[in-house]
Amino acid sequence: MKIKDLKRLYKYNHEKKTFVIDVQLEDYRDAYSEWDFSPFNNRDLDDDLTEYLLECSYEIPAKMPLVINFHILNQEKNDSREKKSISGMYNYFEYEMRKLKNHRMRMIRDTIAFFMVGSVLLVIGALLDSYLPHTLLTRVLTEGFSIGGWVMIWEMFSAWFFDIKKISYKIKHFMKLKESTIEYTYP
Repeated sequence: MKIKDLKRLYKYNHEKKTFVIDVQLEDYRDAYSEWDFSPFNNRDLDDDLTEYLLECSYEIPAKMPLVINFHILNQEKNDSREKKSISGMYNYFEYEMRKLKNHRMRMIRDTIAFFMVGSVLLVIGALLDSYLPHTLLTRVLTEGFSIGGWVMIWEMFSAWFFDIKKISYKIKHFMKLKESTIEYTYP
């Protein structure tokens, strides 16, 4: 999307050259999951809010800094709660990045395993084809090993080029949210 179109969708601060994502809340707690009663600096963000922030981040180019502006409607300014809430949001973004990085590492290990198993199956299929007499059973076995090997290698390519790429993209945007400025405004 062009910058000019984004400036119509999001507020843009010309002085700081940042896009502003506005979020309206009744209370500080509305930003967090209703199931999580941990202290503010350790709470999970609401799933809908997280999804909204990520979608906004996807639209705004990576090079453009973000400001997330929470409009609190039914609360007076409380510096202590505000600081804890901001710290909690940054902690949550860091936690999500760690979780995604661990998932990406597991997928990379799986792709290596897929490649190794696929290669072994292809070699076994080739060896069986060269050394065993060509009967119906040996043809079925060699074809089975060959097909199994190619399926495993395809699974490696599929995970590497599609799944890991998606996870890396999401990590990048959680990093962008973590580097954003979080502000609170009150009526």
